[in-house]
Amino acid sequence: MKFRGNKNPYLIRVTAASLFFIAEILAFLPVGKSIAGLLSFSLAPAAARLVADFSITALIIVAVNLLIAFFFGRFYCSVFCPFGLLQDIIGVLFRRKTGKTVNLSYIRYGILALVIAFMALGVTSVLRFLDPYSNFGNIITGFINIKTIPLLTFIPLIIIIALVVWKNKIFCTTICPVGTVLELCAKFSPRRLCISKDICKGCGVCEKECPAGAINSKEKYLDNERCTGCLRCIAACPGGGIKYTASEKEKFIPSRRTFIATGVIAAAAVGVLAKGKELALAIAEGLKKRPICPPGAVSVENFVQKCTNCGLCVEHCKGKILKKPDGEYDTVHIDFSGGKCEFDCKNCSDVCPTGAIRKMTLEEKQNCRIGLARFDYEKCSKCGLCAAKCPKGAITHEYGQLPVYIASKCIGCGACENICPVDAIEIVAINPQSHI
Repeated sequence: MKFRGNKNPYLIRVTAASLFFIAEILAFLPVGKSIAGLLSFSLAPAAARLVADFSITALIIVAVNLLIAFFFGRFYCSVFCPFGLLQDIIGVLFRRKTGKTVNLSYIRYGILALVIAFMALGVTSVLRFLDPYSNFGNIITGFINIKTIPLLTFIPLIIIIALVVWKNKIFCTTICPVGTVLELCAKFSPRRLCISKDICKGCGVCEKECPAGAINSKEKYLDNERCTGCLRCIAACPGGGIKYTASEKEKFIPSRRTFIATGVIAAAAVGVLAKGKELALAIAEGLKKRPICPPGAVSVENFVQKCTNCGLCVEHCKGKILKKPDGEYDTVHIDFSGGKCEFDCKNCSDVCPTGAIRKMTLEEKQNCRIGLARFDYEKCSKCGLCAAKCPKGAITHEYGQLPVYIASKCIGCGACENICPVDAIEIVAINPQSHI
């Protein structure tokens, strides 16, 4: 692309977005645990955490993001959201043309109504399919573990490529519930990007450069609802006719078709609400075998409702026992076959952005029971390794004797199962989790 206008705001935006994009990638790497904590300031995870486990911090994060959108527009989408820059990159790679697109407001309001309806009942797992942050996490963890992870993990990437090739940023302007919330704030902003009718020559360059399809150059109109704040229009305008300035407030008057369609979808969402939690419970019960969830998940049902499968806990698990959904389990789960839940680690609790794994101190985590040991004494070789490795003293052993298991002390960390040379021990899940 060749810009003929003021490209400085655009370059500043791209630089800032690139830095956040790199930080969001690093957050999923072992070196990025501290960064992962900072990125919990993302809007969707904070909103999910607010619903899952109310906290003042989550409330402040949500409020600040909404206020930024009100005063400055949807710059969150083009600077802080990893899906924003990812779509820019895809658009460049596939040479996707931009331009005006249809405003499908009834679809995005309907999707938002459905998401809010489920979240009102504490079922935030619906965000697993629509949250840009969580889907970005799926894509990144897929590349990090490309040799061992199922190809299905790349479905979000395939879908977003298809959407960009089809209609550029239609995900941001029509599907993403985060974008819709921000758009409602930006719509009534006292300052916004505007086309100056006195300066604009109607050349149409800005319309061709807009990836959101939010500009109508003939009517000299810029739709701040769908505008994601990429600032390409300012950089492209040869006459400086697009400026960020005060403007008359628009009235929110959806068309009759939009109003009826949104109402129907919202009504359907209310109908689904009646069975919302039962749906989450059905998903949990439908798991082929009850999984062992990470410490702080509270219960399988609670975890299924609130986990958006972003993958941060999986990537930062010190014992490498947390696994993403697979052919056996439909949720993040613990697999002790290659390790144990490290006694001095609570990384999953620290990095979880949605509240699916509640925040705990190390002492609380060390006393959180996630499972119990099951012994097959016919296989036991009486070696005593299980007793030597148990961090809670839940197993005692005398030379030449079978080990004695004290269930009241066990937290199900898997140290015994992991060390047993004859596979005589198995950790089974308890539901709900408890503290000893």
